[in-house]
Amino acid sequence: MKHIFNILLIIATFGVILTSCDLDAPSKSAAEGSIVLSVEALAEGAVMGIHQSFGETNSYRGRFLPYYGINSDVEWINGINPSQLNDAGKYEISTYATSPTNTQMNTDNNAWAKFYEGIERANKAIEGLREYGNIEENPRMAQLLGEALTLRAVIYLDLVKAWGDVPARFEPITSETLYLPRTDRDEIYKQLLKDLSEAEDMVAWPNETSVTSSTERVNKAFVKGLMARIALYASGYSQRADGIRRSNDPELSVENMYALAKEKSIEVINSGSNTLGSFEQNFRLLCKYVRMM
Repeated sequence: MKHIFNILLIIATFGVILTSCDLDAPSKSAAEGSIVLSVEALAEGAVMGIHQSFGETNSYRGRFLPYYGINSDVEWINGINPSQLNDAGKYEISTYATSPTNTQMNTDNNAWAKFYEGIERANKAIEGLREYGNIEENPRMAQLLGEALTLRAVIYLDLVKAWGDVPARFEPITSETLYLPRTDRDEIYKQLLKDLSEAEDMVAWPNETSVTSSTERVNKAFVKGLMARIALYASGYSQRADGIRRSNDPELSVENMYALAKEKSIEVINSGSNTLGSFEQNFRLLCKYVRMM
């Protein structure tokens, strides 16, 4: 019996040693950036992962879009006492009065968390595509880089709209950058315009390629339109730490930003890639009641 016990002990010891060695060895299934972001199909999947952060339950579709800021010049929630509502958290979001304990936002998968999840995914895709994507020689990889830059800009614009000055993360998180202070929104606006200026040269016009034949993917017209929108936000009034005012940054002056918004809008119109339709036609389609079967 003692002999058998010694044999079993030796086998068990080897098992522990082998297990220890396996833990130290890199996993064969690990998705290295040099692999994922150098292969077009895999790189496309990485960029589509950014889209997923938009569609999470408590992200855009579940909390941000339905409730945020719907008190405006065309939409209004009346003066019902929030305490009388079944869920006052929704009322707080719609009236720009969210509290730290807001029932819609104080969750581990809220809009803030999902926005930054999408940003981190974009940061990793952007870093990897720049290093491994061979974007100078491969237009489809360049398209993916342009999409990642644009999707990150979309998220940051909404972050600034909702929360003002927010932490600016334009590189993947490291232990040194885990906790960042807020960044002045002017710096974020300028970085977004710089990113989109790069992206507009990478992505195709609508229907120019198979990728941009669908409105589900980023195209050149969208990038230019987003640049125009950011320019208007950057030059407009907003609530800041020292009051409601325009930016004091000369680069974001009304003259510069209005000129940029006009330039990009004209470029989209002159491209002929989009049909705007008449005002009357658009108004009628918007107001028309269509019964869905």
